[in-house]
Amino acid sequence: MKKASLIKKLFFGLFLFSFVSCMEQESVDLKYFYDYDKRYPLDVVIDTLSSNLFHITYNSVHNNRVTALLSLPETGEKPYPLAIIQHGLGDSKDTDYMVLGDSILSSKGFAVFRIDFAMHGERVKKKYKFKGIDYTLRDAIEQTVFDLRRGLDYLDTRSDIDSTKTGYIGISLGGIAGTVFCGVDKRVEVPVICIAGGGLRAMEGVEGFGDKVTAMMAPIEPLNFVKGISPRPLLFINAENDEIIPKPMAMLLHSKAEEPKEVIWYESKHHINPYKAFNDAADWLIKNMGLKKQ
Repeated sequence: MKKASLIKKLFFGLFLFSFVSCMEQESVDLKYFYDYDKRYPLDVVIDTLSSNLFHITYNSVHNNRVTALLSLPETGEKPYPLAIIQHGLGDSKDTDYMVLGDSILSSKGFAVFRIDFAMHGERVKKKYKFKGIDYTLRDAIEQTVFDLRRGLDYLDTRSDIDSTKTGYIGISLGGIAGTVFCGVDKRVEVPVICIAGGGLRAMEGVEGFGDKVTAMMAPIEPLNFVKGISPRPLLFINAENDEIIPKPMAMLLHSKAEEPKEVIWYESKHHINPYKAFNDAADWLIKNMGLKKQ
């Protein structure tokens, strides 16, 4: 009996040691960080604003309700290629340059989808002034990556959209979140990342190189996800004199991306010419999707 009891205690000890070891795991593989339950109902609500413009809301993770606009082109044949465009910090899906981008892409035959970034646009529940990449902005970026994935879940159900021809154009913060989004979601065939960069912790100065900030930023750091875009073609559009995303940060992100990739530099500060940027991006999407120019 004593021997049997000793063996039982030994096995229980080994089990407990294994259990505690698992509980003390210090890191999580980021490639699983943005997984979610696709069975969760989207509960899509569509309001028709005009013959080819629709206001859409749907469910995302963490009990979030996403607000979006979908425009369908007046030219071309169904199913339409899709371009998702994402605005930057402090803006919304209705900001002037987003409306311009929608118009340019629609004229070239794309269906265009644009959502409000978390805590932006219609999704502002309480005004909050972002100061650098704090925990709140980190959470907003993470949420938006999930929101974009859930948006694709909905768009994939539409017979008038070609789910095999999906492009993404992210501007500034939309480029940072978009690098993560396109790195984890293979359904985006052709990403364009505008005026974004990598090494976000450098924006926090000396404190940014401590373990705390590094860990805080890990799930939103573009450098941790950009390699996942390959072998899909990737275009970077950056500004030579960017005062918000310095050139070294842009070049660092470029260097971490694998082929095939292209880089366009504008002689500009952070606020680049949106007309030129959207036209350059649209032409690149058309070329890499094998489409005919309208």
